[in-house]
Amino acid sequence: MRALVILALLVCGAAVSSPPNFVLIVADDLGFSDPGFMGGEIETPVLDALAAGGLRFVQFYNSARCCPTRAALLTGLHPHQTGIGWMTIASEEPAAPDEPPAYQGFLNDRCVTIAEVLRAHGYTTLMTGKWHLGRHRRDVWPLQRGFDRFYGCLDGALRYFQPEHPRGIMLDNDPVAHPHSTTEREFYTTDAFTDWAIRFLREGPLRTSQPFFLYLAYTAPHWPLQAFEDLIAKYWDRYRLGWDHVREERWRRQQAAGLWPPGTRSPPRPAEIPAWDSLPADRRDEMALKMAVYAAMVDRMDWNIGRLVECLKTSGVYSNTVILFMSDNGACAEGGMFGRGEFRDVTKRNREFANAYGEAWAWACNTPLRLYKRYLHEGGSASPFVVHWPAGLRPQAEWCREPASVLYILPTLLDLAGAVYPRERRGVPLPPPEGISLRPLLEGRPLQRVARIAFEHEGNASLRDGVWKLVGRDLVQPAGLAAERWELYRIGEDPTETLDLARAEPERLRAMHALWMDWAHRVGVWPKGDRGPLPSRVPHAPQVAGRTLGVDLEVESPAPRGVVLSHGGTNLGWAVYFDAESRPCFAVRHRGRLHELRADRPVRGHLSVRAELTATTLTLRVQGTTAATAPSPGPLPAEPAAGLHVGEGPQPIGSYVPPFRFRGWVHRWDVVAEPAPGTAPSR
Repeated sequence: MRALVILALLVCGAAVSSPPNFVLIVADDLGFSDPGFMGGEIETPVLDALAAGGLRFVQFYNSARCCPTRAALLTGLHPHQTGIGWMTIASEEPAAPDEPPAYQGFLNDRCVTIAEVLRAHGYTTLMTGKWHLGRHRRDVWPLQRGFDRFYGCLDGALRYFQPEHPRGIMLDNDPVAHPHSTTEREFYTTDAFTDWAIRFLREGPLRTSQPFFLYLAYTAPHWPLQAFEDLIAKYWDRYRLGWDHVREERWRRQQAAGLWPPGTRSPPRPAEIPAWDSLPADRRDEMALKMAVYAAMVDRMDWNIGRLVECLKTSGVYSNTVILFMSDNGACAEGGMFGRGEFRDVTKRNREFANAYGEAWAWACNTPLRLYKRYLHEGGSASPFVVHWPAGLRPQAEWCREPASVLYILPTLLDLAGAVYPRERRGVPLPPPEGISLRPLLEGRPLQRVARIAFEHEGNASLRDGVWKLVGRDLVQPAGLAAERWELYRIGEDPTETLDLARAEPERLRAMHALWMDWAHRVGVWPKGDRGPLPSRVPHAPQVAGRTLGVDLEVESPAPRGVVLSHGGTNLGWAVYFDAESRPCFAVRHRGRLHELRADRPVRGHLSVRAELTATTLTLRVQGTTAATAPSPGPLPAEPAAGLHVGEGPQPIGSYVPPFRFRGWVHRWDVVAEPAPGTAPSR
């Protein structure tokens, strides 16, 4: 077998004397154009060098969110096939045993990870960073799913400077109560993940000369946005020019680098995103600070990757190590248009858990693509992706324009290692991997794709078939598919999705729709449960400080239960929801105090609900009739820190336990906020 592997790895005329090592690096919520080699102004010299010395992809697809991408990445299967068709069960949530298998919220027993296969093939398997594939059962933790060593977090996010349990640090299977800094500076997760990766390498495979697989899954630059102050100062002035300037300059650099084919159009700024120059000076200064913190996080990640590369070089294994770098989804627009949380007070900022930079900056970070994390348009699902392997891959001057996906990573690594994918795991039969090996591209040959690339996440869907892409948002519902929401693009010529050909190509649309439906039924998109997709999309949050509020909903359910709309948290916020008895409720948090209306009787079916907050009155109407009313605490005095959520309540604004997801359909919703008499609208 070893002789066959050596023969098989005669790539680019250079013989590789042993199976390669693998380093798989995943950034979290990194925008498409953030790294320097993708047109960004953030300083990423290490990533730029890896890109220049390897293969750079233009159309590499992820699953549009953290945990589904990780599930597909490590198993080679679609997220639904692994039990993570939507999200994992967070530390604050109980397990839901009645959920459909595709949405159970943790890695199931009907899949096998890269680590499990490579370890059986003689590799040392190491992981540092973010797991996010299940935490409530030990048998789904990294060591129980194939890794020899693990240092990192089981949940999807944690503080960078002062992580605390339950969203804290783990070493192997044990919680670390007080993680110590690995540098001369205070503890910072990006530094710690890198240092523990280097430590694991030096204590294991670099000493024993075993081949290794290292999975380095950074949480950067996912919220909470926190970084060292000297790095933030380095970037603050750069972003005072604003998102319009940043996007324009990134687009210019991308064109100069030949990233896009001739004739590619950059979509204009969406109407809901304000022009930078229209903002007051204090808002511009604050928004520049938010982006500077984000950029500092990316800068620090690149510096840490450089330390790992130096370790590989000094250990003599760099040449035969395949380094892969990608982002798990597009830029994150969560937190409303202008973001959320504290930024100016450094002490408070570094104690935040979810402060974010908002939709306007996410638009710039995804230059020139449409939409963001969560959506399967290019802005949510296209990732920077680099493969670098000095012993087996010559630097490629041209961009790789072959479509590929996160599902191809497992087949590629097993192919290069000479490892065989098993037919079963602990007696449980396994479906075959869904992807194909990228090895032909590494050898300078076409990929000769057979399989199409399909995805579904949180009600959004896509199908890539050659030069065509079928895509839609909020069209996959528990009861079926709203096919009228499909969009169709000739993506090979229109990679920024600017010309919808759905009406011009009805036959092609119908054929691709049928292909997507066949795929969806095969991988288990239906049936959907409470952990399935949200009924509607989550846009930017309205500005509500000092304003009256009118919320109109049109929903449908045989037994409505859960939060339809929520905005804010336990200090300032509001929510419209149905309680466990299907009674409509309207909750308002005003300086921490709860004011709540509840209808006297349950309702069901197709419903219209209106909630109003004025300077004097709280009102709840159902089917046009007043169901409850009470004196008002007055308009909210400031903007809520958390953004607007549709179909769930991440914060306990009302008398419910988060996330209390809505069971039913949200056909329409509208939020109107107008200046209250005697007050000035917030900005």
